[in-house]
Amino acid sequence: MQFSIAIPVYRQANFLPSALESIRVQARDVQLAVMDATPDDSVQEVLENYRRLLSYHRHGPDAGQTAAIQEGWDNTDGEIVAWLCADDYFFPDTFDAVKRVFISHPDVSVVYGDSVFVDEVGQFLGYFPEIDSDISSISKGCCISQPSCFVRRTALEKVGRLNSKLHYIMDWNLWTRLYRSGAKFHYLNKPLSVVRMYEGTKTSSRSWMRFFEIGRHLWLNATPTAAVRSLIGFYYQDLLSGQVIGFEQFLLKTLNFYRQQKCRFRDPSRLSRRFNYGLSPHGNEVECQADVFLPWYNQLPPAVVWVRCDLETAPEVYLNGQRLSVKTGSRFCYEIPAIDLSSLFHLQLSSPKDKVWHLHAVKFQ
Repeated sequence: MQFSIAIPVYRQANFLPSALESIRVQARDVQLAVMDATPDDSVQEVLENYRRLLSYHRHGPDAGQTAAIQEGWDNTDGEIVAWLCADDYFFPDTFDAVKRVFISHPDVSVVYGDSVFVDEVGQFLGYFPEIDSDISSISKGCCISQPSCFVRRTALEKVGRLNSKLHYIMDWNLWTRLYRSGAKFHYLNKPLSVVRMYEGTKTSSRSWMRFFEIGRHLWLNATPTAAVRSLIGFYYQDLLSGQVIGFEQFLLKTLNFYRQQKCRFRDPSRLSRRFNYGLSPHGNEVECQADVFLPWYNQLPPAVVWVRCDLETAPEVYLNGQRLSVKTGSRFCYEIPAIDLSSLFHLQLSSPKDKVWHLHAVKFQ
């Protein structure tokens, strides 16, 4: 069983090494296609160190990201297809975990899992909040994180190619077509990829063209009421992910107030089930203990880990099972001892007094 991974690139040479390294460490049975539309040679210089990985490579203008992804799939023949943006990267055990599901469940056409959100410098921000193991919700919202989704090529061939007319929601459109074709989805409750969220990404662009594509998709696939609610939800997430001023600041406060009131009257058992790895999907409220998973592809191990939260006293922190000590004279900075560190970090964070608190960010240095 081989994977066909397409990476469309336009500039972003500074991020590309993480994406390529995350494939190199698990590159057995992987066909990698890189389509580079960058006008200069910056990406080509990065690729020089990864030539052995490449099954297909093109440098030059193209018809956009969607067309480039399809080009990569068309020029490889792996049984499982996926794509990775140049600023995202996989967990080191992703392909093995996904392959096990496909082999043990031959009737499954799509495997999807969780994604970690980090900022431009790799600082942990949270988990993809809209993930849902109930795939029927795909008609009302994109409950799948794109780089954590893998599709059998046979299922893809049944529904056709990516829609090259779409520039923002071609992934959601594909998942929906697969669902409507009767394809069986399998949710893997495990982080499979890391997604960078920063100003300049298409998701954070808040482009009205993006909202047009979202609105049209909802109109065709959801009830009018569900479409309006979902569109408001997309807009709310955009407001949360960037700086807002003026009227949008007022809208954000109003929507936050509405959400707080809604949570007050929600069934506590239902609310608890929405926590992912101990974190609430919106706001990173910690329930008992928070589990943070992050890959590490730098050649040198980190010396410290910084934790930003709203606690007055330092939370207890364990790294791969070993308790860390707070660095003398610092606030929530923990020293990492000379232990045998794998490329996968598992941080467990908890409040000494079991109080409710919020985790804002985690950063290794």
